[in-house]
Amino acid sequence: MDIQEILKQLTAKFGDSFDITKVTNLLKTLDLKNLSFTDIVSKLGEQGLLKNVDLESVKGNVLDELKNKAGGILGGMFGK
Repeated sequence: MDIQEILKQLTAKFGDSFDITKVTNLLKTLDLKNLSFTDIVSKLGEQGLLKNVDLESVKGNVLDELKNKAGGILGGMFGK
């Protein structure tokens, strides 16, 4: 995922409640190809770059994503 795509998704999710320049500068320091969007949001929230981000909610979403992915894999193996 490239920086422009991440900024587009952040804007869709959080509106204009973040400083694009600061977020862009942090994103340039991260290895984005190894991070999911949820990981990126979490890192930005930890740095205080996203206002009104509930980090516990973000972490909960990661668990939900993993459960769904595991269910898809296991469902595919066993025919649901």
